[in-house]
Amino acid sequence: MSFCVGSTEAVRLESNLGDDGSSPIPTLQFDAEWRASCRVEVCERKDFDAFIRYHYIGHWPGVVTLILALNHNGRRRGGIVFALPPRETSMRYGGMTWELARLWLDDRVPRNAESWLIAQAIRHIRQHRPEVKFLVSYADPSAGHRGTVYKAANWQPDGSTDDDRKTPRFDYADADTGKKYSRRGHVPEGVTIQRVPRVSKLRFFYTL
Repeated sequence: MSFCVGSTEAVRLESNLGDDGSSPIPTLQFDAEWRASCRVEVCERKDFDAFIRYHYIGHWPGVVTLILALNHNGRRRGGIVFALPPRETSMRYGGMTWELARLWLDDRVPRNAESWLIAQAIRHIRQHRPEVKFLVSYADPSAGHRGTVYKAANWQPDGSTDDDRKTPRFDYADADTGKKYSRRGHVPEGVTIQRVPRVSKLRFFYTL
C-alpha cells in the first residue's frame, strides 16, 4: 500500500522486506525515539527522483521550489516536495503561496509521522523562506484521500477545485491500465487513452 499527498495525501510504499532481507519490524507510533533518530534535510531533485516514481501520481510537479528528505538512521525513508501553484492561488490568499505537491513515506515509518514531517517543513520555510506566506495542498477523493493528514496538521479546509467552474473537466486515462493523466502532454507515447470526468479535489491551506 502507499500513502501519498497531492494531490498530495501521503504515499506509503509497501515494504515486504527490511534492508537486510528480513521482515520489517512493526512500529506503532512515531515516538520520541523515532523523532530523535530522524533528520529532515534539503535534497536535490536528482537524489529524490526515484522516490517520486513511488507516488501515485508518478511524476514531478511543474516548478519545484523545495525538496526535503526524511532520513532515519542515515537511510532515506521519504520526503516532501513543494512547488509553485498557478498565479491565481497567491492572489486567492493574498500573498506568496507554495503548494505542498508530493509527500511520500516508506511503510517502515510509523503512520503518524506525516504530520511531524509537515511541521518540520513548515518550520524550515518560516526560517529560510519568510517571503512565503501561505501553503496550499489538495486531497484527491478519487484516490481515496480525504485530507486526513492536513486536518491532523491544523490546515484549514477551503472548498474544492471545481467550486467555481461552470463546465466539467476531464482527465486522460490509459484504456488498458486505467492510470490517469491530468494533461495530454503527460501521456506516454503509444498509450491508448480515453477521457474521463475529473473528480474535484479538496483544497486545504495553511497560514505561515
